[in-house]
Amino acid sequence: MEANLTFVVGVSVAFFFFIGLLYVLMKKNVFGSSSPQNAESIDKSNGSNASELNEYDKQKIEDLTIENNQLRSKLAFLEVKMEKMNDKIKELNTNNKELSERAEQLNKSKEKLEELQSQKDELLSMIVHDLKNPASTIKNFIELLESYDLNAVEQQEIMSGLLETSSHILELADEVSKIMSIEKTSFKLNLSLHSINEAVDIIAKRNLPNAQKKNISLEVKKDETIPEISMDFNKIKEVIDNFVNNAIKFAPEGITVIIRTKNKGENVIVEVEDNGYGLSETDVQKAFEKGTKLSTKPTGGESSSGLGLWITKKIIEAHKGRVWVKSAKGTGSTFAFQIPI
Repeated sequence: MEANLTFVVGVSVAFFFFIGLLYVLMKKNVFGSSSPQNAESIDKSNGSNASELNEYDKQKIEDLTIENNQLRSKLAFLEVKMEKMNDKIKELNTNNKELSERAEQLNKSKEKLEELQSQKDELLSMIVHDLKNPASTIKNFIELLESYDLNAVEQQEIMSGLLETSSHILELADEVSKIMSIEKTSFKLNLSLHSINEAVDIIAKRNLPNAQKKNISLEVKKDETIPEISMDFNKIKEVIDNFVNNAIKFAPEGITVIIRTKNKGENVIVEVEDNGYGLSETDVQKAFEKGTKLSTKPTGGESSSGLGLWITKKIIEAHKGRVWVKSAKGTGSTFAFQIPI
């Protein structure tokens, strides 16, 4: 009985030992086995995962390449558009520059036309004013012929004066015709050598009837050393005529008007002096301004445009000379100009 029990126990222990050993062996085969079959299985598994990973990366790279190519195409398209825009901007800048230059040219042309129109208006004003003096002279000559018992010599002198004055009016009328026919007429001098004393003699003779009408003494004092000088003879006569005519026009009866010439080396001076009413300080300051009418009124009801002295200033300045007046209330006036010899 004990023997059988011992046998059974022995067999049981052996069984459980075998079972334990088998368990250990199985554990080793499943979790720690390094057999070729298991290694190959693991390698296959790892290779499969790597293959799947490489395919994914390849797809991503391919997608990125496609996207990059698309971006390059869009960039190239934009570069072409930018070049076209730059060309258009350059064209617009060129057109803008041309338009600006054209606008500047038009503006200069406009200014030039305005300047020419202003010159034309000024010249017409000068000529219209200058027509008044010889017209008045002719009137006075005719009044002398009607009012006085003149001898043949005196009549001949008046007729000569009428002829000279009429010729002067025709010259002025010719200038008006030129102005009306030529739009670009401008104020120019016709320079040539002449005697300033000869101009004084002509103007004195022209204004003698005006002086006699007002019982004014008209004297001429010439410097005979003055040589012939380069000047516009007709316009210088207009200046002297304006000074003398004004002296007579604004003077009371019985005074003396003196026309005087002086040789001052590099310049010749012409003065027209009277011992009439004289001018105020304001009149002296504004005497040569355009349109200025002096406070002193003409003593014989004559007209005054306010242009005469301004015209004389322009003529003398065109000769590179200057004009001035010395006067005071109650002491008379001296109007003068000088031009280079």
